[in-house]
Amino acid sequence: MLRFANIEMLWLLLLIPVMAAGYIYATRRKRRQLLELGDKSLVKELMPDASHGRPTAKFILLMSALVLLIIAAARPQVGQKSETVKRQGIEVMIALDVSNSMMAEDVAPNRLDRAKQMLSKMIDKMQDDKVGLVVFAGEAYTQLPITCDYVSAKMFLNNITTDLVPTQGTAIGSAIRTSVRSFGSEQSEAGRAIILLTDAENHEDDAVAAAKEAQEKGIQVFVVGVGKPDGSPIPIPGTGTFRKDRQGQVVVSRLNEQAGKEIAQAGNGMYVRCDNSNTAMRALQQELNKIATADIETQLYTDYQEQYQSFLLVALLLLIVEFFLLARKNRTLIRLDIFKERMPMKAVVLLLLALPATVLAQKEAGNIRSGNRHYESERYTDAEVDYRRGLDKNQDSFEAHYNLGNALFRQDKYDEAAREYTKAMQLMENKKEKAKAQDTLRLAHSYHNLGNSYYGQQRFQEAIRAYKQSLRLNPKDNDTRYNLIKAMQLQEQQQQQQQQQQDQQQDQQQSQEQQQEQQEQQAQEQQAEEQQAQEAQAEESDEQMDKETAEQILQALEQDEQDTQEKVQQQKGGKKKRVEKDW
Repeated sequence: MLRFANIEMLWLLLLIPVMAAGYIYATRRKRRQLLELGDKSLVKELMPDASHGRPTAKFILLMSALVLLIIAAARPQVGQKSETVKRQGIEVMIALDVSNSMMAEDVAPNRLDRAKQMLSKMIDKMQDDKVGLVVFAGEAYTQLPITCDYVSAKMFLNNITTDLVPTQGTAIGSAIRTSVRSFGSEQSEAGRAIILLTDAENHEDDAVAAAKEAQEKGIQVFVVGVGKPDGSPIPIPGTGTFRKDRQGQVVVSRLNEQAGKEIAQAGNGMYVRCDNSNTAMRALQQELNKIATADIETQLYTDYQEQYQSFLLVALLLLIVEFFLLARKNRTLIRLDIFKERMPMKAVVLLLLALPATVLAQKEAGNIRSGNRHYESERYTDAEVDYRRGLDKNQDSFEAHYNLGNALFRQDKYDEAAREYTKAMQLMENKKEKAKAQDTLRLAHSYHNLGNSYYGQQRFQEAIRAYKQSLRLNPKDNDTRYNLIKAMQLQEQQQQQQQQQQDQQQDQQQSQEQQQEQQEQQAQEQQAEEQQAQEAQAEESDEQMDKETAEQILQALEQDEQDTQEKVQQQKGGKKKRVEKDW
């Protein structure tokens, strides 16, 4: 779609018909004056070098160049118009289990990768729906807020590993509740669904109750069981060994289909097992198609590419042709003295000097357009190369810095992406003239993407500052507002986890100090008992005790020592810390 950044400049085109009318009037008046001098054929013989077509051709060239210059001043741009689009779709939150048990290889290549492959195909088939992503193990986190940006959804999906959640386990109830909160508090006529992909092997909380709560809010819960009931050992990457429990036995992780069916039934959804075929995806897609759809508003943004360089280049070429086209007939250019013509030579030199600059700008725009094509094809490395080539030609190009930041962000190079977004914003803020509405919107988008870069690095404090700055420039951006809320929530969770770790360290330190005190007290008691035994033996020796009495005393001492050791073991057993499940 074509638009004009300075559309008010097009009003200058009204000068063209006025100038054309003036030229026609002047030409006819000149002809009438010539006819007043005498016969037409006689006047023509008296003026052999006069040309009737050349002046008209020169005028047409000048007018054409003027039209192109006016269009160039209006800054034509090519791109898709930014607008709010209403689509008929549903809202889907995907909750993916990333516990260590998902590394079991009873389905190829393993449970986690098979689930990711299935979700990637499902996202490819989505057109008008919104999708979000939650990851969980012992705890649940929102990985991607609900959005229509399927490219971002697949990018986040591909980067999911079992290292995303530090606490191991399978907190399915927490995952369902986190997914419900991710839909937002606003009521929606569109159907809502949660797709839960897990082996359902263990419950850290009441998942059935959480599914009932979701169903009461009009949200269906679908469960996709990943794995096989027979189970499989859990390999430890890079070691060639398998995970073991506290007794040293190899852990065999099994799919708990009964638990999955109970959760799906409570959530008014469906349970299906995911294997090495596409049966589960087709069955799930059929059920999702039954959910009622409604209008979903989505804001679409596309950066427009400047096209004024082409119009300016053609206009300069027309001016050069008009300059060398003489108004009189001249079969040779031998007598042409450009220094005595009506256009100074300096003007020609300036035009020729401006031509390479225009070509250079065109090459820069060409690199950016080439990078955009690679970016749309998800060839982010090639797009990065094109954008950097554009920056080699013009380091002050906002588009090149901004688009380069997008390409780096897609490659998970968050630090480099943040630097490019910062440079783009500095270029925008350093403009002397007052920023127009479109520049303000682009600057707001830059801050939004900068916040996403920090968000991906879990640097929530910096992300919050960037999102707030974006909202100051564009207060109506609901996506930025939602990301800001999620960043603040995750920052609070991060702080709570840090506090919990500090409390655990303090508890461990206190426990160690208590154990040390107990050991010292036991050592003192044992030393006192040994001393009493020695004194008793000395007294019995002095009284010349018989052999039978000595044996009885010795047995009593041994029994006391045994009782003391049993007490120590009991105390140690009471203080022993329970090892949590790590798969």
